[in-house]
Amino acid sequence: MKIRKIPAILLGVMLTVSLLTGCADSKKESPADEAEINSTVAVTTENFIVTQSMMEYFFNSYYRAFVTNYADQLEQLNLDTEKSLTEQKYSDTHSWFDYLIAQSLKQVQQLLYLNEAAFAEEMELSQENQQRIEDTLSRYDTAAVENNTSTAYYLHKLFGESVNETTIRKCLRMQMLAAQYTEKLEEKQSYTIEDLEDHFAQNSTNYSMVGLIYAVVPTEQAKKFADAENEDAFVELLRAQLLEETPELSEQDLKIKIENAYRRRVQYVEDTAVSQWAFDKSRTAYDTYTEEEDGTTTVYMLLPAVGEPMGQVVYRDNTAVKNLEFILFASEKDGPDTAKAKAQTVLEQWKEASATDPDGAFQALMQEYGGDTSLNLERGRLEADLENWIFDEARQKGDITSITVSEGTYILRMLADGDPQWQTRVLADMQQQALDEKLQELSEIYEAKYSQAALYDISQIRV
Repeated sequence: MKIRKIPAILLGVMLTVSLLTGCADSKKESPADEAEINSTVAVTTENFIVTQSMMEYFFNSYYRAFVTNYADQLEQLNLDTEKSLTEQKYSDTHSWFDYLIAQSLKQVQQLLYLNEAAFAEEMELSQENQQRIEDTLSRYDTAAVENNTSTAYYLHKLFGESVNETTIRKCLRMQMLAAQYTEKLEEKQSYTIEDLEDHFAQNSTNYSMVGLIYAVVPTEQAKKFADAENEDAFVELLRAQLLEETPELSEQDLKIKIENAYRRRVQYVEDTAVSQWAFDKSRTAYDTYTEEEDGTTTVYMLLPAVGEPMGQVVYRDNTAVKNLEFILFASEKDGPDTAKAKAQTVLEQWKEASATDPDGAFQALMQEYGGDTSLNLERGRLEADLENWIFDEARQKGDITSITVSEGTYILRMLADGDPQWQTRVLADMQQQALDEKLQELSEIYEAKYSQAALYDISQIRV
């Protein structure tokens, strides 16, 4: 997984509504289920209008984000990004376009509610957020040059045939104003550590974790794995199994395969047998569980609790979330060798310029090379090489390095650590709950009408 940038400016108001947690939406509503207006605009409230072109930007941004987040599940979802969404069934009665436009519409309506609330309070867009908009548009210009094309063509390919810089500027202003209003709401909320502890206690299953190691083996060999006395015994069996399957494995490849068998941060997943087993209060370290399917068996072994134990295997994660600045030199654009060489050159530039002002020197390079900031990074979200460096116990504020991974070479520079991960997740959920309640309140004050004709006449990008 890539390091995420902070401003979710291409995803609509992702502070407001997180991306889908799956496609088991029982309602499967389409926009046709709501009232319509004329087709000269896509969505409107009393003081704000989202034109058809703006809706095209919001929809294609949402679609692109959806594909990124569910890249490894698209085949299971029967979603082919090479085909038109209108030609692919999401359900018996709706296409994938129906589903995604309905989700986009809901986000845009909430975006408008937040803009109306900001307008009612006479909130002006801050200078900082205005500058973020200009910086974003400038990056599109730079990317277009790097791709040897015009900015107009580049934006069409990213967001749709009718989207231009004017469209994006309007959308970004709405998104930034909504985010600014949301931040104001959060500033009014005051949660003590006791509040977080209380919420955790009431919802501990949602935030607790277990660690395990697993092996997928022929069914006839499952019993010896299930009878393993401890982690070391399980690893030895796994090592033998891997070498039996592939005798030519190098020691390094064998080490990687064994490490890949660990799942050290497993959260509870409702209505799954293995979760119900793992999080049962009676579980102890090195208990095993088997699942059979198609002639093979998966054997799971629970590991002793780490972090802050809440039993023999269940724990809550006290690891501090990480904050950092980064610049990515993408392999896709430059090729892996060129990307790595560029990163090394820029890192040397920083070293030469950092003697008097290391912070300012790196920020200048971020501005020049399209760097960004990533806050509240949790363990278990990134590629191993990135994560191992970022979460190394010796890591300190100001540490800097370059690391090459699948998408390219990163220059990483650490900022101060954040709060423990469990606190960050609990706080985010409490803030989201408060925001959902506010959005419900605003939806009863403001009416966000839309035109089905405008929604269904937007162009779809190919991701």
